[in-house]
Amino acid sequence: MISSPFTFFSLLMLFITTVLYCEKKLELRLFKVIPALTFIYFGGMIGASLHVWELTPEIRSFIGQLKYYLLPMMLFLLLLKNDIRDVFKLGPKLMGSFLAVTASIIMGFIIVFMTFQSKFEVDAWQTFSILSSSWIGGSTNMAATQQGLGVADGSQALTYAFLMDNICASFWLVLMISFAPMRDAFNRFSGANSQEVDKIISTINLHAEQKEDKRDYEFMDFMITLGLGFAVAGLVMVFGKQYVNPGNLTDENFLSGIRGFFSGSGWVVVLATLAGIMGSMTKLNTVKGSNHIGSVLLYVVVGLIASSTDFSTIDFGDAAFYVLAGFLVLLFHLVVLLVLAKVFKLDLYICGIASQANIGGAVSAPILAGTYNKALVPAGLMMGIFGSAIGTVSALMLAKVLMVM
Repeated sequence: MISSPFTFFSLLMLFITTVLYCEKKLELRLFKVIPALTFIYFGGMIGASLHVWELTPEIRSFIGQLKYYLLPMMLFLLLLKNDIRDVFKLGPKLMGSFLAVTASIIMGFIIVFMTFQSKFEVDAWQTFSILSSSWIGGSTNMAATQQGLGVADGSQALTYAFLMDNICASFWLVLMISFAPMRDAFNRFSGANSQEVDKIISTINLHAEQKEDKRDYEFMDFMITLGLGFAVAGLVMVFGKQYVNPGNLTDENFLSGIRGFFSGSGWVVVLATLAGIMGSMTKLNTVKGSNHIGSVLLYVVVGLIASSTDFSTIDFGDAAFYVLAGFLVLLFHLVVLLVLAKVFKLDLYICGIASQANIGGAVSAPILAGTYNKALVPAGLMMGIFGSAIGTVSALMLAKVLMVM
């Protein structure tokens, strides 16, 4: 049984590297259906549940502090690479579908929570809020929302959220992929014109090719990315926790209501997100390798959270009910999606990518997009990035609504 923080972290990094090697180098077909991030989730959870490492106060403190420092850097770098303005060039139907999907997911969480509130734990609003952040833009937001709400690593609220996300979201990805051969039938149902989507595909593909940096990755690219990431992370920590909301605000403080809306940690997350969005509109988005380092940090942060989630401490009867609630949210979302497709004559590709960009984010949306048409991969990525940009703030706002119910 491992009790040393360094040994634990070494094992975690070895496991993450092994999973990614199997996905990238061995190109196993399994990873075309289930993303590597899902295996990292479950691997960390299983390791903690089987007590491969002992979740001592020392290891819990190590996980919490490392995640806290890496998270804002991860958010900034992942958002930095893709100019968020490109999303709005993808066409009103794609953007409108994405926002409608987001609204349906938020409404689904509110309706399910209101309907079954008496069946859930007292802190179920935390579970629903954390899960909603992942279903509006992917796992990046999940870690950020946890920190913004001040939810402890290994808590039941976080454990249930991870369980619901892995089971329900994985099922949803498989379902969306299975719809790929049904485009013609779906479009006959919705009355969609496939030529409009095909034109968007061509435009996106051309723009992505024009912006691609063909030069080799260099040493200074790595150093600039690290320096920039750490600098922004340090600044947003100072501003968020020491100036915007230091935790001792009174009514006499300037804009105390707005500043007190989120905790200091919450503002760190919001400011890091805003820094990434604004940076993506400048020459900073040409820094080569920022998306690679951001992705590495994403896998590490997710691994850290999952490795502190001990399933052996939960009641599986309650867990089954939470999973059922997750499927009910997705069912509500599916009904809304079909209605929107019929009313606005939406193509299957638009519906699928908009849905997966919310529920799976930038990790699995490109996988689904590539299944539909390889030219749609940039669109899936950009929609996922947009979800990452709005997911955390949307989830923190939802938390405020669920708290008062």
